[in-house]
Amino acid sequence: MSAVEQVGPEARGDGRGGERGRLVLSMDLRAWRTTSQELRRWVRAALYREDEDCAEKAWLVLAELTANAHGHGRSPVGVRVWRSTASSTVRIEVEDACRELPVPGVSRWGGTRGFGLILVDGLAHRWGVDVHSTGKTVWAELVRRAAGAGPGPVG
Repeated sequence: MSAVEQVGPEARGDGRGGERGRLVLSMDLRAWRTTSQELRRWVRAALYREDEDCAEKAWLVLAELTANAHGHGRSPVGVRVWRSTASSTVRIEVEDACRELPVPGVSRWGGTRGFGLILVDGLAHRWGVDVHSTGKTVWAELVRRAAGAGPGPVG
C-alpha cells in the first residue's frame, strides 16, 4: 500500500488537523546554491536531537525532493523541515513554482530516471502534494524514534 496522500488546497496545519510543530530548517533556494553535502550538514544540525537514522532519512528525502523540484519543477522556491511537538514526526517540505503533480516512477526525461519518489515512498511514513496558486509543495513525513528507543523498523 502506498503512503501517498494528496492534500489541497495548501494545508496550513499538517494536513490532518494538527500543527506541523517547530520549524527547524527553512531555506529560500532562490538565494542559495547548495551542494548535497551542505544540505546534509544543515539537516543534521537542524535535527541534532533526532536519532541518526531519522536524520539520515530526512536528508535523503530532502535531497530527492529538491532534485525533483530542480529537474521537474520551476526552480525550487523553499525548503522547510518541521519537528512535530505533538507527535513523533519530522516533516520535510519542498516548494516550487510548478503546479504539475509528480508521478512516482515516471520521468519526462525518460531512461532510468523517475525512481526518486519511489525511494521517498519507501523512506517516508507518508508523503503528498499541496497545490497552491503559485505552484506546489511536495512534503514527506518520517516517524522519529522515541529517545532511548532501540533501532526502528527498516524503511
